[in-house]
Amino acid sequence: MDPKDEIKEKIDLQELIGEYIQLKPSGVHSFKGLCPFHGEKTPSFNVSPDKQIWHCFGCSEGGDCFSFVQKMEGMTFPEALIHLGKRTGVEVKRFSSKEGNKKQRMMTMHEAAVKFYENVLKDAAGAKHARDYVDGRAISDDLRVRFGIGYAPDEWNALCHILAKNGFSDGEIVEAGLGLRKKSGSGIIDRFRNRVMIPLRDHHGNTVGFTGRALSKDAKAGPKYMNSPETMIYHKGRLVYGLDVAKRGIKDASAVIVTEGNLDVVASHKVGVENIVASSGTALTEDQLTLLKRYTETIIFAFDSDAAGFKAAKKGMAIARGLGLDVRAAVLPNDVKDPDELVQKDPEVWVKIANNSVPIMEFLIKTVIRGKDLSNIDDKRLIAKELLPAISEMQGVVEREHWLQKVSDLLSVDQKVLRDSINKKVKITTKKKDPVVKKEKKAELERESIEDQVFQLLFGYLVQTDDRDLREKLKAHLPSSKLWITLYKLMEEGYDSGVTSAQKSNFSRLRTTVDGHQMREELLPLLDKTSILAEQTFRELPRVKVLKQLENLFNTLERGVDKRHRANVARELRQAEAAGDQAAVSRLLDQLSE
Repeated sequence: MDPKDEIKEKIDLQELIGEYIQLKPSGVHSFKGLCPFHGEKTPSFNVSPDKQIWHCFGCSEGGDCFSFVQKMEGMTFPEALIHLGKRTGVEVKRFSSKEGNKKQRMMTMHEAAVKFYENVLKDAAGAKHARDYVDGRAISDDLRVRFGIGYAPDEWNALCHILAKNGFSDGEIVEAGLGLRKKSGSGIIDRFRNRVMIPLRDHHGNTVGFTGRALSKDAKAGPKYMNSPETMIYHKGRLVYGLDVAKRGIKDASAVIVTEGNLDVVASHKVGVENIVASSGTALTEDQLTLLKRYTETIIFAFDSDAAGFKAAKKGMAIARGLGLDVRAAVLPNDVKDPDELVQKDPEVWVKIANNSVPIMEFLIKTVIRGKDLSNIDDKRLIAKELLPAISEMQGVVEREHWLQKVSDLLSVDQKVLRDSINKKVKITTKKKDPVVKKEKKAELERESIEDQVFQLLFGYLVQTDDRDLREKLKAHLPSSKLWITLYKLMEEGYDSGVTSAQKSNFSRLRTTVDGHQMREELLPLLDKTSILAEQTFRELPRVKVLKQLENLFNTLERGVDKRHRANVARELRQAEAAGDQAAVSRLLDQLSE
């Protein structure tokens, strides 16, 4: 069997899409949710696991498991094929594009590096001090394996030697960020030496880089933490550490906790708080927050009580508010600096804090007014300067008004005055952030007449049946567009060919045919849309009601034909009267009477 077909047979489309957006049942075997590809408040994104397709009636995007992953992840089709092949256990031959091969070889090098570092930490005699360090942080064997933690030996080219034996050139190793060229002479050396190694994985679990924690305090050893350089597969501003193992926890908790350090994430998993990721010590970017938004609408920033990390996180919080996320804070006790330290001291306290976050504005207000005199105009101005921009970034009117009232009471300043001061910025922000449906697609939807929609519904129903009489009846109403003529012809050819398959439904066979057609880009969305429409309309109806519904739909088409015929006769009548052709006028009046 072709890998593409095998993957589609094995994939659970509802589960796959459900990892990105919240889906709710819509009928017996259908699901619905808010479309991730355009802004909407009423769900119009439909998933049919039986047919293995999805379609949005708001923006007209649609397709199968491959097209969904391509759109969500920015992948090419071969990349989506390999990704879903790994997910379903289907072997897919590596694609042969130059860029694709390069990326894949980099991925392979990094996976080889993970195994090498893991084995060194586990067994090497020279890694005892690294094992002591890991044990000292109470990282169990289970966590070490879950996060792929290893050790880079204190040798010049231990990893480079292994990679070279596996067929990778010096240039490839350096470009992948795993090796460095010698300062003098030829050859390369390992980038990471005498460091505990933490793999940096993308949200699919592919290792794309490393963070190395120095075990020597010698200045020559370099910085305490060293990251891989940016490469073709590793982009610091896009990767969220720990997301690959946090997705289930995020879904269960309906929230994600963001901390600074990678080891904070590992420590948190020790006590069962698994909906946690790390920003790796930098402010979160829009790319990272957009990625997190796929999994939850609530983001919780972890701060120490004196808000030492608050300043660095402000930019990320502003972006999160602009994306419409519910931003909250998990506030650590006075005597600890991060979740890792708190887990070592009192794990139960961290669990309680993680499960009882507070709105970010509540934390911000407490932080900003600390040490300020609310009767002093200079202090009030500083407080307003900090709080009002944060309120202006909020997308929800109710939330914005709530905190505006709080600040108004706090500063003893009329709420209307404060609102006027931020209104201009609110309008600009809202205008900038509101996603819109593409104009041409919106216009296309508005142009659809009742008859167009009825024809689509009937076509979607007939795709599932082998009723020749109904097909012929519908053919009389076939639109004149090339798309519909082609699609109808392919449907007829499929039925008339006599080819059947116990494994494939009529719809699946037609979709396979359309997928190989030169007009597939236009035909597939039309086929998927009509099929989901029919599924939603007819699936739960008893046979007697289906027949009645079909009769009503065909009557609607007939009325449309009559209406158009009357309009044509009326137009000809006006032309005959203007020309003074009495014979034609008499004949056309008779036609109108009929």
